[in-house]
Amino acid sequence: MNPLIHTLHVAVPTAFDIDEQLDHQTTIAHMLRLQKEGIHSFLVCGSTGEQHSLSLVEKISLVDAIAAETRFSPDTELLFGVAGIRYQETHRLAAHIAKLPQVAGIVLGFPPYLCPTQTEAIAYAKGVIHAADKPVILYNNPRRTGFDLSIDSLSILAKDPRVIGLKEAGDVQRISTIKSQLPADFRFYAGGEQGLIEKVQLGFGGLSSMAGNLCPQEIIACWQELIQTKFLAIDTPAWRQIIDAAAGDPTQTISYLPWLKAQLRAQGSGFGHCRTPLGMSHLAGADQ
Repeated sequence: MNPLIHTLHVAVPTAFDIDEQLDHQTTIAHMLRLQKEGIHSFLVCGSTGEQHSLSLVEKISLVDAIAAETRFSPDTELLFGVAGIRYQETHRLAAHIAKLPQVAGIVLGFPPYLCPTQTEAIAYAKGVIHAADKPVILYNNPRRTGFDLSIDSLSILAKDPRVIGLKEAGDVQRISTIKSQLPADFRFYAGGEQGLIEKVQLGFGGLSSMAGNLCPQEIIACWQELIQTKFLAIDTPAWRQIIDAAAGDPTQTISYLPWLKAQLRAQGSGFGHCRTPLGMSHLAGADQ
């Protein structure tokens, strides 16, 4: 049985103040607002790329602050993103998380830019999985990292019962091939809402939502219908709102995270800023 109850989690961005200092309380306040809207599973320090701007000390302070928060519901599942250029630091973070019962599991990404071999990636993942000793969702995102986890490597890692899922942002068509080689309760997570209906029809049974930051009730309702029926009408106001929230700035002049945080500020969250260079679009050409 898959030890994670919820098939939907919201990947929350990280709050920073105007000086780009980590803002724990605003991050937590956003999560608590989403909880009031019905969200009961959160991915922190993952899916937004901001984790790679955080030092090990900052990551530990963030997970400690979230673990110490007493206002989360008893059924809330807290997931923490674990990835980094340096294996030793990633291992230390995983070992620290192992001591925190409030964290239900980790989402394990692969090092960006380094482009490890499959053998190196397997060794990296095995060491972190052992250190965390919690349910693990692997995260394959070749466009962002330059590394693409092979089917054979996934099969090797999935032999560890702690590896309970894969967040796949690469070739989604391969899921039908992979499913037959893995346990029946192994869960495939879609990274975001783009192409979500097709992905569920291909066999995805989990969602790591970005749109849920802006329209949590709509994503809950649409996800429940989609996971039950494998179909969703795309001409409803709720679905259009979700797709707009997942797409970001319609003018494409700013990247997704600055746009998302601007929307959250407009909703009254006072969410904060991005660490530059994200959010610098308004400075384009200023020095020319």
